[in-house]
Amino acid sequence: MSRQFWTEALAWATASGTAVANSVTETIMFPNVTIPANFLQDGRVLHIQAQGQHSTTGTPTLIFRLRWGGVSGTVICLSPTFTCGSGVTANLWELDLLLQVRANGSSGTVVVIGSATVQGATVPGQLMCVAGGATPAATTVDLTADAALAITATWGTQSASNTLTGWNYVISALN
Repeated sequence: MSRQFWTEALAWATASGTAVANSVTETIMFPNVTIPANFLQDGRVLHIQAQGQHSTTGTPTLIFRLRWGGVSGTVICLSPTFTCGSGVTANLWELDLLLQVRANGSSGTVVVIGSATVQGATVPGQLMCVAGGATPAATTVDLTADAALAITATWGTQSASNTLTGWNYVISALN
């Protein structure tokens, strides 16, 4: 059955994001994107893409998260733990995620599945979902209130040489 649809860019980078460096604290890489109340209805899909670079010393670990409600909100997608190479300089990383609404409302559910790639890691490309690359599952979130969508990163080792910067991102509504 044919269905009319459109793609609309909701948010995009106009400058590099905040560097995540010398910290083991989960940090927002780009400014939060506010998803308006009731914008996400049954079946709506958001495509979230982000890219940047990282540099390391030693072999630190790195985890990406997508959160609903800002840095302290609900984790709706989690990468596996990447073990980065030692002495990496300006290598690329990339996230490519699809968020689909399964049910709307104050107890709405979303499923997010995608991939994360970190060049120079021992396993550079891995799948992401709410369970960190394991079995996908729906996550319950309130879709009736404005919510901040946050892309975060966390280093496993604190060092001024472990730095990650977001360069590009775009969040698009696919329907």
